[in-house]
Amino acid sequence: MRKLDRSDFVCVVAAAVLLYMTVLSILGTDRTGYQIWTGVLCAAVCLLPMLFRHAGIMTLPFTLVVLIAVAVFLHGYGVLLMRYDDLLWYDTMTHTVSTITVALCVFYSLMTVELLDLRTTFSPKWIPLFITMIVLTFSIYWEVMELIVDMIWNINMQYSPWDTIRDMAFNTVGVLVVTVSARLYLREHTSEEFIEGLELHPRLRDAVARHRPIKKRPVRVPHLAGVPDPMEASASGSFDDDHERNRH
Repeated sequence: MRKLDRSDFVCVVAAAVLLYMTVLSILGTDRTGYQIWTGVLCAAVCLLPMLFRHAGIMTLPFTLVVLIAVAVFLHGYGVLLMRYDDLLWYDTMTHTVSTITVALCVFYSLMTVELLDLRTTFSPKWIPLFITMIVLTFSIYWEVMELIVDMIWNINMQYSPWDTIRDMAFNTVGVLVVTVSARLYLREHTSEEFIEGLELHPRLRDAVARHRPIKKRPVRVPHLAGVPDPMEASASGSFDDDHERNRH
């Protein structure tokens, strides 16, 4: 059993406050179904880094744990207590923080694959481009998800086309923050310096490295002319024995 550390404290506090705000939101508004799911799911996401560490799956850096907790907390707080509706700049802030968090997760993932999978090599100058492509693609699907949620629950996650354009613009700002930081970091550091601190589970390391068990097959060596093949001789002998028994 691992001891509790400061990252566990951040996870527990964020989850507890979100659940408390969920109760307040249920008592004070009439959008109970959507808000219950928002509060519970956000609290569960806040606890994931702690659960991963104690289960021995991985240990996320403290900075990333704080960013995950802050991003999820801001989103839950905005939905549960209607800050998205009351503050015009709130949605922009949450999109920027969330994009920085997702981009940092992508950066860690790429570095892990580059270190463990010997068949994959990322040049440091291409890492920012990969981060940008992955995160901006994800942000496009996120906007589509917001539209679907609006249609199902009859809410206003997307206020207007201008809101979508502004979200994408600040998503790009968040990506630039991480890509520039990643580029500067890789100039003086290597992936080994922080990947080892993740303490990945052996099975997870093998999955990332794409290790597959190799099945050994018997190799038949062609024999020289005039030298009988033992396997063929054995098969021929067994056939002759069966044929002789059938005759009797």
